[in-house]
Amino acid sequence: MLTKIVFTLAVVGLVILVARFRGRPARTPAPAVREKPGKAWMKGMALAVIGIMIAGSMLAIWLFWRDAHQVMQVRVIDSRSGRVSEYRAYRGSLEERSFETLDGRRVRLAETERLEVAVE
Repeated sequence: MLTKIVFTLAVVGLVILVARFRGRPARTPAPAVREKPGKAWMKGMALAVIGIMIAGSMLAIWLFWRDAHQVMQVRVIDSRSGRVSEYRAYRGSLEERSFETLDGRRVRLAETERLEVAVE
C-alpha cells in the first residue's frame, strides 16, 4: 500500500518538474512564437485532469483505509468442544487462519476451529 502512495507522489512530482522545465527558454534565444488561443484552454484542461486524478487517488486511499479500519465482531468456535470465544478486530487485520484483536493480541486458529465474522 505504501508503494502505491509513493509511486503516485513520484508521478505527480515528475509531472510538476516536466511542467516547470518546459516553460524555460532555450539556451540560445529562439524567435518569439505567438501562443495560439487554444493553448490556455488546453493547460486548464490538463490541470483539471491532474486535479481529478489526485482527488480520485485520495478518495480510493480513504475508502481503503475506512474499510480496513472497520471494527468486526469475531467469534472463534471450537468444533470439538463447542466452546465459543468472542473478539473484536479490524477488518484489515483478518487473515485466513489468524487475526489481531483491537488490544494487540495475535490469535491463530487451530485446524478444528472455525471463524465467524459479523459487522459490529
